[in-house]
Amino acid sequence: MHGLIDSHFHLLEMQKKGLDVEELLGRLHASSWGGGIDIGVAPEDLASRYALASPYPEIRLAAGSGPWIADSVEPVVEIMARLEQHTADILFDFIGEIGLDYHWNYGTPARQRDLFEAQILFAFRLGKPVIIHNRDADADMQAILRAHQWKDGGIMHCFSSSEELLECALDAGFCISFAGPITYRKNSRLRELLARVPLQSLLLETDSPYLSPEPFRGRPNTPLRMQEIYDTAAHVRCMDRAELIEAIRINFDRLCDRS
Repeated sequence: MHGLIDSHFHLLEMQKKGLDVEELLGRLHASSWGGGIDIGVAPEDLASRYALASPYPEIRLAAGSGPWIADSVEPVVEIMARLEQHTADILFDFIGEIGLDYHWNYGTPARQRDLFEAQILFAFRLGKPVIIHNRDADADMQAILRAHQWKDGGIMHCFSSSEELLECALDAGFCISFAGPITYRKNSRLRELLARVPLQSLLLETDSPYLSPEPFRGRPNTPLRMQEIYDTAAHVRCMDRAELIEAIRINFDRLCDRS
């Protein structure tokens, strides 16, 4: 685990799966891992995550309302008020995860877009990078990416979309992060996209507790599974693993410096 960075994981969701997160974080810290980002899913979760992560300076925090929050009837302006309230007095580094998910039909597409746009403006106001979730919403996501100037950058998390969206996100200056699905035998197309990303724009993640890589599929995921993801990525890109670890560290540090 030495030096491995996990750009996207969910400590509270791991707890809900029955994992001992405090023991896990102790193991990761002792292994000299490279750290990463603990991701928010709802306005109220930042304080609990801060309490877990604060002993470990290698962990950055993101705060945001994912597209699933659009499933409620609460007005977007009130969701944003709650997000601003719960982030007012806690240090955090990114707005996320935020975005669009038309696969699960949360709320309506228009309501998802309204929530997404409101959080983009919040990120711009704070000068923080964004972490974007996208599923089956490529056309609208491309339109939104093209509509803004992303001076603080961001991450397209768990990328599994089209080549067109990949190029659009790269043109906007985003890092592209790949997760456990790059290890799945039938995902040759995703590995082809991984090979196309410029090295200076590449990140890797687990999305723990979801999307465990081979050979752990079907079990709760943790950042300890980053080794399989790095090994696959290094193989796909015909790189030495140590070279890949260093490149991702540089990319991650550069993005954090903008937060």
